[in-house]
Amino acid sequence: MRRGLKCLCRLFCAVLALSLQTAPVSASPVAPTGEAVPVLRLRVTDAGGQTRILLPLGNGSTFAIRYIHSVARTPVEDWFAVNDNCLYLEKTVYQDFGAGLPHMPEGGQRMTTAGGHVIISGFHRALPRFDLRVGRIARHTLILPDAGGWREVPLDRVAPPGSALTFRMDDGR
Repeated sequence: MRRGLKCLCRLFCAVLALSLQTAPVSASPVAPTGEAVPVLRLRVTDAGGQTRILLPLGNGSTFAIRYIHSVARTPVEDWFAVNDNCLYLEKTVYQDFGAGLPHMPEGGQRMTTAGGHVIISGFHRALPRFDLRVGRIARHTLILPDAGGWREVPLDRVAPPGSALTFRMDDGR
């Protein structure tokens, strides 16, 4: 599980960096009192602390990181949600069991199958920050909400394979 999460985190970082290069950042909204309301943003930094991605993601937003499992050679998707300025791992979806993938639901989790996939859900694991190393073979891809669907961003376009990235939420304060 830990290995899969690291791979997922790496994929997420790379995709976010690419999105940052193409997605505009909007100004902070204003509350009825006239005070600026913090805008939640996903911030991805490299090992030197340089921001590679800064992407607005509000509470309730979801996204995924897809990668190719190193042993099973099939896609794995780790799905995240944003809540209260924190990232939460919510579920993992895969086709074939493989090393490091969850296979036994733990307290509050469920295992289901649908469309030839195994879905382990109910993690709701808080990740105030996580590190991801962009895979050389895993083809990490960030899957982001887009108008009417989803947009895929290969992380190797954000940072070179082997690069470490750190993901965290930022409210701009």
